[in-house]
Amino acid sequence: MTEDRDGRIITFYSFKGGAGRTMTLANTAWILAANGKRVLVVDWDLESPGLHKFFRPFLKSTDIATTQGVIELISDYCWSATRQVQRPADWHREYARVGVHTVSIEWEHFPGDGAIDFLSCGRQNRDYSALVSDFDWDNFYRRLGGGQFLDALRDDMRRNYDYVLIDSRSGLSDIADICTVHLPDILVVCFTLSDQSIEGAAGIATQIADRYPDRGIRICRSRCGWTTPRRRNWTRDAPSHDTGSNVSRSAWPRRK
Repeated sequence: MTEDRDGRIITFYSFKGGAGRTMTLANTAWILAANGKRVLVVDWDLESPGLHKFFRPFLKSTDIATTQGVIELISDYCWSATRQVQRPADWHREYARVGVHTVSIEWEHFPGDGAIDFLSCGRQNRDYSALVSDFDWDNFYRRLGGGQFLDALRDDMRRNYDYVLIDSRSGLSDIADICTVHLPDILVVCFTLSDQSIEGAAGIATQIADRYPDRGIRICRSRCGWTTPRRRNWTRDAPSHDTGSNVSRSAWPRRK
C-alpha cells in the first residue's frame, strides 16, 4: 500500500472491567468499515485477551492461534536491540510494521476501501503466558529504547489505516500507560455507574490531561448503560442512578 492515510489512533480504556469497553470498540470498528474506512483493531489487553471473540464467525480461531501479535512484535524488537551490530539509525522501523501480523475480517460487503484488520495480543500457545508475565517493561523503555519503537509503530499504523482502535488493559499498569498516553490521538474512557468506576476513570482522564498536555490527546467518555429490563426498572426507581450521572459529569476534567 502506497497511500499515506494519516489515520487516527483511538484507545478504549476502562478503570474497571464490565464497562462495555471491548464491545464498544468492536461496534465502532464495524460502523467505520461500513462507511468505507480502513480499520485496524488491536488487542492490547495482553493479560486477558478477548477482542477476537466479538468478530466471530468472521475471524477464524485458527488464524488467531497461529498468527503473531503485539507481544511478538515487541519481543522481536527487544531481541534485535540487544545485538551489537552496525545498522542505520532507523533500523527499528523494520520491526514496527504491523501488516505481516494482522488477520483480515472475512466480510465482503464493506463498501469502497472498507475493511477491518485484526492485530492480536499474541500467538495463543503454551508459551504465551510466560512471555507476557516475564516481560520487563522497565527494561524495554529505559535500556532498549522502547519509546522509539512505539513511535515507529504509531507511525506505521497511521500510515496504513484510517482508524486504529486499541483495546487497552483495565486499571493501572505499564501496558495501560502505553495505550492511554504514548499511542493515542483520542482516548475513550468507559465506565459504569458505580463510584469506583466513575472516580477511577475520571482520575485517569484528569492525570493524562494535566501531565501530558503536549500530547494533545482528546479525551471522551462512554458510559455503559443498563441492558436488561430488570436492571432498567431498578435504575429507574433507584435514587443513586441520578446521583451517579451527576457525579460522572462533575468528576470529569473540563476541557480548556
